[in-house]
Amino acid sequence: MPLFDYFCGEHVHEALFLPKEEVPYSIKCPECDNESIKQISIPAHTPGRWGDQTGKYGVNGFFDRGLGARYQTSMQREALMDKKGLVSTGDFDKHHVEDTLQRQCAHQERQDANIVRYKDNVKKFEGDKGRAIAETFTVAEMKKNGTMAKDAAKEA
Repeated sequence: MPLFDYFCGEHVHEALFLPKEEVPYSIKCPECDNESIKQISIPAHTPGRWGDQTGKYGVNGFFDRGLGARYQTSMQREALMDKKGLVSTGDFDKHHVEDTLQRQCAHQERQDANIVRYKDNVKKFEGDKGRAIAETFTVAEMKKNGTMAKDAAKEA
């Protein structure tokens, strides 16, 4: 049965009509007897949110191999992802993977340089590993690399 909203200027009310009944443009307001005009509703575009796409994932839902689970709506999918600590790739920007890979490569290069400097310092200080570590990982160097907060320690 079709349900329509009518507005008279002061009141909003709903009117229910039989399926084959003609729906009038205006009716009398049941509260103030003024003319109420039929309101046109904006169609809601909320895929998967109000159960309006029950057929999207089939009758028995959809089995997602990546999640290892079956779901019927996008809300169930999001709940499964949250439970497993996963994030949709659509939540990231276009170059997220490339940017992350570049940061990781730069970090690895700094680590490799530190290892080379440490080994050189061990040779320089004749096997004194404590002194080699102190010379390799100075406060200034650690602040520069981001392994120590800028205000964590004062330099000597």
